[in-house]
Amino acid sequence: MSTAASLRRVEGGALSNDKGAIDVTPVILVCSQDAELYLLLAHILHGEGFEARLAVSDDDVVGACTAAEIAAVLLDCAGWPSDVAPLCALLKNSGVSVGALISEGMRAQHLQLIKAGLDEGIMRPLSPSKLLVFLHAAKRRLKAVTLPSAAVLAEFVFEPHAVVVSGKRVALTPLEIRILRFLLERHGEISTRMQVIEAAWLDPHAVETRTVDVHIGRLRKAFTGRSNLRIRTVYGAGYILE
Repeated sequence: MSTAASLRRVEGGALSNDKGAIDVTPVILVCSQDAELYLLLAHILHGEGFEARLAVSDDDVVGACTAAEIAAVLLDCAGWPSDVAPLCALLKNSGVSVGALISEGMRAQHLQLIKAGLDEGIMRPLSPSKLLVFLHAAKRRLKAVTLPSAAVLAEFVFEPHAVVVSGKRVALTPLEIRILRFLLERHGEISTRMQVIEAAWLDPHAVETRTVDVHIGRLRKAFTGRSNLRIRTVYGAGYILE
């Protein structure tokens, strides 16, 4: 198998258990035109509790990230049909964790990816240990934004890039959705800025606490007149959702 057409797609999704809870299998988007590499990665991902989804073009990447909850993206830089640095920047702006498979001789491209916000560079031939570190970091981040309680969940329907509340659809970025979910889980409790950062950002160490204020302000503006949702600032402590 050597053509993009020979690559099969392994779809991930959400399943409801007998208690009505939603169990989500983390989806890793693999961006590659190498059939054998994709099948190897799909096998490794399955063994680690992930599902693999294939993308062979920039349009595939954008479409996949719009249609599903993607836990992380793996960019295979070798043979990708376009410049991967802008694609990496686009993904990072959407709040997605990005890892890149990099071959020898790609130093300049690697530096461009780092400037674009790359989370992890993994050298080819593939280093399983470094890949697993990246995957499990993505899994921990996904668990940090699990769905809120059933009572609150009945009022909020989460989509990849929006929230539906009281029949009204509110467009949000993936990062804003993670912040909202975290605050909903702690409904009635004070959350510090650092707690919000650790729960919602893929790289907490690179985020300033004032950045949280900006995104909280955007959430407040997004829900003005559309919900009884209120995010109150507790002076000197953080935020509380009421």
